[in-house]
Amino acid sequence: MTISFYLKRPSSDIDTSIYAILFYEGLRMKYYTPEKILPKHWNKDAQKAKQTDKFREHSEFNQRLQDWKSDVGNIYRKWINNNKVIPNTATLKELLDKELKKVEAKKELNETFTGYFQQLINETKEGIRLQPKSGKPYSKNTVKAYTTTFNTLTSFAATYKPIIDFKNINLDFYANFTRYLTKDLKFTSNTIGKHIKIIKVVMNDATERGVNTNMQFRSRKFSVTSENTDALYLNEKEVREIENLDLSKNKRLDNVRDLFLVGCYTGLRYSDFSILKPEQIQDGFIETTQIKTGDPVVIPIHPTVEKILAKYDGQLPRSISNQKTNEYLKELGKLIPSLNTSTSKTFTKGGLKVTNNHLKWEILSSHTARRSFATNEYLAGTPSITIMAITGHKTEKAFLRYIKLTPNEHAKLLKLHWQNRDQLKAV
Repeated sequence: MTISFYLKRPSSDIDTSIYAILFYEGLRMKYYTPEKILPKHWNKDAQKAKQTDKFREHSEFNQRLQDWKSDVGNIYRKWINNNKVIPNTATLKELLDKELKKVEAKKELNETFTGYFQQLINETKEGIRLQPKSGKPYSKNTVKAYTTTFNTLTSFAATYKPIIDFKNINLDFYANFTRYLTKDLKFTSNTIGKHIKIIKVVMNDATERGVNTNMQFRSRKFSVTSENTDALYLNEKEVREIENLDLSKNKRLDNVRDLFLVGCYTGLRYSDFSILKPEQIQDGFIETTQIKTGDPVVIPIHPTVEKILAKYDGQLPRSISNQKTNEYLKELGKLIPSLNTSTSKTFTKGGLKVTNNHLKWEILSSHTARRSFATNEYLAGTPSITIMAITGHKTEKAFLRYIKLTPNEHAKLLKLHWQNRDQLKAV
C-alpha cells in the first residue's frame, strides 16, 4: 500500500484539511486525516509540513502524520492476515472509521427524530457523513443550513407544543409547520422549501438506516416548494459600460470594478475568484479548485481579464471582504446610466405575492458577475454543457433555472439559431 497526502484547499488562506490517497492492489481510496494546516506551511513535494519558524510545531505535526500513516498500514495488514483477502474500499473505510475515528461500525442510532437530527448534524460537521455520490465531506454551509432548520423546528415546538418524532412527521405536521413558516415567520416560498427539503433528507437517512418506518414524508403532498425569482444579471452592453468607465481618479472603485470584471469573464464565485493566485494562471488558462464543491475547473483567460492582469503586473486586483465589495459595487453602479433604470423582483412571502421595484444598481452584487457570465454565454450560443463545466451546475434543468432570460431575449436567441441554421444550409 502507498499513501500520499494532499491539501483539500491548497490555495486557502486559512487552515485546510489534509486527505490521503491510498493505493493498494489496483484500488484507489480517498480518506481524510484528522490534521489541518495553513497551505503556506505545507511542502507539496515532500507531502509534509515545512521546517520553518513560522510553524514551530512542524516536527510534532509531521510525526503525527507519520504515525497516522503507520496506523493505516497496520490496520490494512491485520485485516489481510486475519481474513486472507484484500479488503474493498468500503470495507477498508469502515475499518479505518472504527479504529482511527473511534466510530463503532454499527453505532446505535438515536431513535428520536430530534436526537437523530442532531446526530446527523454532528456526523456531517465532523466529516464522518460523506456525500453519497462523490464521497466528499459536506461543506460548512450545509452544516449551517441543517442547524438553521433544526433551530427553526425547535422554535416551532416551543411555540405550538407539537410532538415531533418520526411517527408524527406526517401531512398534519407538514401543514402546521409550513403554516408556521408562512404566517408566523413570514418566510418566502423558497426558504420554506429549503427547510422541508432538509427534513426529508433527515427522514430519508433515518429510513435507510432502519430507524424510521413512517413513509408519509414521501407523499406528493409533502412537497418542497420553490419558485423562480427575478434576479439581476448584466447584459454584454452593461458589462462593457462598466469596463469602459473612467475610474482613474478613484482607485478604490477602479480596483473593485476590475475584480468584478474578472467574475464576469470567468463565471467563478466570489469566494473563488477573489483568492486566485498568479501560479493558478498559466499558459492562457486559469486552473483552480472550487471552494464550495471541491471540484477542479479550467477556464480560458478572456481578453479583458488578460488586460487586467497586465494592469496589475500579472496579479489580480486586491480583494476585500464580500460585504465591502457589494457596498462599493452599488456606488459604482450609480455611475452607469443603464443601471439607473428600474427593475422588479417578484416572490412569495408570508403566503402573498410581493413585488419590489429597485434601480438596478441597488441590487448589484458580486454574485451578479457569475450570473451575468452564465446568461451572456448562453445567449451567445455557447453550449450549456460547456458553461456548466465552469459554473458547476450538475443538471441542465438547474442551470436553466439559474440563468435569467426575458421573453424578448428568448425570441432573439431563437432568431440567432435560425440564422445559424440558414448559414449552415447555404454552406
